[in-house]
Amino acid sequence: MAEKCICCGKKIGLLNGSHLNNQVCDSCYFPIGGFLSAIKESYDMQTIENNYNQFMYKVQSSAYCEVGKEYLMKVADKFVENNKAAIQIKIRNKQLKEGFLVTTSNKFEKYEIIKYYGIASGSTVLGTGIFSELNAVGSDFFGTESNAFADKLDQARTSSINKMIDKAISQGGNALIGVSFDYINFTSNMIGVVANGTVVEIVEQTV
Repeated sequence: MAEKCICCGKKIGLLNGSHLNNQVCDSCYFPIGGFLSAIKESYDMQTIENNYNQFMYKVQSSAYCEVGKEYLMKVADKFVENNKAAIQIKIRNKQLKEGFLVTTSNKFEKYEIIKYYGIASGSTVLGTGIFSELNAVGSDFFGTESNAFADKLDQARTSSINKMIDKAISQGGNALIGVSFDYINFTSNMIGVVANGTVVEIVEQTV
């Protein structure tokens, strides 16, 4: 731990805690800590920019020493840089997910598979709930279809597909082939759906 705060020079100890790699004391961190946290944790560029501007104003108009100001501004710049990269990845993944192709077959019409990445799986376990159970009992008694259970299965299957696609994107793929589903009944009111598929990269055929 640093013996003195880089911003004010006061001793850092049990009664005057430290922040930012033990460089800044409680008193100096308090006025700007909220802005730094918002910059570091937000995934909205407008929120980041607003908090960054307020942070810079606070630091520049403060009584911190020049070395402390420079240190704090470097910390904020690093947070912005890291978050911009994370936001760009998030935007890219969202775009990939919107155009992601999934099939139970082993190919796509008018597309060529240029690379195989391996297997991706996504699993979801859902409780059916007391109302679904009552609906199922009534359906069993009258011999009719249970829409409540069907809705639960659709919900679990959609969730499993989304998880599988997320994993496929992280592997570098833009499509899934040979997709299959396994259904598991854990207890009388718990159902699981596992989606499996082969992650591939495809390109549209020009001819």
